[in-house]
Amino acid sequence: MQVIEKIKKGITNLDNIFLIIILLGFFIRIYLSFLPGFKFDIGTWFAWAIRLNEVGLSQFYSDQIWTNYTPGYLYILKILGFLKNLLKFPDQIFYLILKLPAIFSEIILGYFIYCLVRKNYSIFTARFSAALVLLNPAFIFNSAVWGQIDGLLTLFMLLTIYYLNKKRSILSSIFLGLAFLIKPQAIAILPVVVLILIKKFSVTNLLKLSLPTILIVFLLSLPFFVSTPIRGILELILKMISDYSYTSAFAYNLWGIVGFWISDSDQWFSFSYQSFGLILLGIFWLIVLFTHKGLSIYSLAALATLSFFFLPTRVHERYLYPALIFLILCLPQIKSKIFLVALIVLNLIHLLNLYHVYVYYNELYLNSAKILYNAILYSLLEAQTKILSLISTILFVIITFYIIKNKDVSKN
Repeated sequence: MQVIEKIKKGITNLDNIFLIIILLGFFIRIYLSFLPGFKFDIGTWFAWAIRLNEVGLSQFYSDQIWTNYTPGYLYILKILGFLKNLLKFPDQIFYLILKLPAIFSEIILGYFIYCLVRKNYSIFTARFSAALVLLNPAFIFNSAVWGQIDGLLTLFMLLTIYYLNKKRSILSSIFLGLAFLIKPQAIAILPVVVLILIKKFSVTNLLKLSLPTILIVFLLSLPFFVSTPIRGILELILKMISDYSYTSAFAYNLWGIVGFWISDSDQWFSFSYQSFGLILLGIFWLIVLFTHKGLSIYSLAALATLSFFFLPTRVHERYLYPALIFLILCLPQIKSKIFLVALIVLNLIHLLNLYHVYVYYNELYLNSAKILYNAILYSLLEAQTKILSLISTILFVIITFYIIKNKDVSKN
């Protein structure tokens, strides 16, 4: 009851301009959701929702069809598939329904960020920060057009950091476990958890921050791996890691400068590309370790998710999403026009990255109707992927510099 009362109180305290922003963001998403989703992903959600209700959780994973996905989102697909069967949704309507979890996740993210920023900054700043989420073309494309769930993943990652900041370690650990089960790239924020643990190390804190995550992962995986509860989830994660053993899976990042879809086992100066990526990530965190004093936990989360996108191999274009959310939270702290411009340009490049991949697969590779295809824009993107990856990486360096430079004012 207390939670419901808090929600009601929060809603009644919202200003009219923010309500317009949130409604506009919602209806834009609903309108654009009628565009075809990314066929490989939305088609997979559809098939899995049906399969989960036909064979059940314990029989879902199979060597005969591709099912390499952690169980978190499968529970939602199970519910959606059940509703489809119960209410007899036509297939075309069900494709739209499959986009709703991502759409609602972004609306909640916008509301949450509005509330977080409003606590410490002006109402204009809170509105602006929320608008950067709710009216962000890249986020709208991800959820309403593509049909992916990076917003849902990011919501749980943000809750992990939020409760860690509130010193509610058990809740933080539970949300980390849930985030990991939705998508394993939630480990991007693990260095932040480790850093906080090192600063205030105790056996009690270690248990509070680790045991709930482990329990959530294995308990929610258990219905899928009844006979092999521990080995089953570990083998699944290893399969997922090996699925995309390439430099960059279409991501405009550091490895995009080298080239897309190059095996990351290829050698350079006796080291594989994968090893170089991990070494760079390690060096980055050594720098953060020695410069992090004064940084807010949201700034650390921004650095963690940014470095996870730009430095290691095996990264997809959509992995930048969580970093953009945390950077929006950093924006009021840093108060720099250069930082704002860099963030806006990075968002624009991210949108182009999503568009590039969407058109390549949906409208060219699969020969679907060319609804979003623009020959001039697409040809430009195809010809300039390395340049865009270079610009994106330079923005990463600039943004990192400004976060660390402004650490003295990065308090939440």
